[in-house]
Amino acid sequence: MLEKSYTESVIDLRMRKKEWAAHPFRFTPEQITQMNTRAATDSEATGLPLTSAQYVNAAMAMHLPASLEAQLELAEAFLRDMGARRIPEGQQSSYRVSPEVLEVVRPLSNHLKAAGKARTAYHIYAAVLARFMKDLEAEGPLRFEA
Repeated sequence: MLEKSYTESVIDLRMRKKEWAAHPFRFTPEQITQMNTRAATDSEATGLPLTSAQYVNAAMAMHLPASLEAQLELAEAFLRDMGARRIPEGQQSSYRVSPEVLEVVRPLSNHLKAAGKARTAYHIYAAVLARFMKDLEAEGPLRFEA
């Protein structure tokens, strides 16, 4: 999964570099550490210049639904998974993402405000990244076949 998403991201970024743009995302501190560690480990193992932005783009492209209803279901599932634990304050950072991801994430804040669910984007983004990282963990180390 990551091999394909990495390859697609690299090709897309090379072909449409000016169309990719930074967007602010908020994740839990633990998720950021987990993602950065995975990117560094995969980069070292493959010799490829992997970045956290590629993981964020792949996560959003693969797991972020376009409909607000489905996005809110993800947020609720994330909160349920966290259970009674205190949800840590998210850390915001901007990541360059593809036009397809931007099409979904740029209007999200306004859609959430209109639905009376302001400040829920953090939980949606964290839910998406959690699913992606879980998939990667199940997949094992990144390997490129010759």
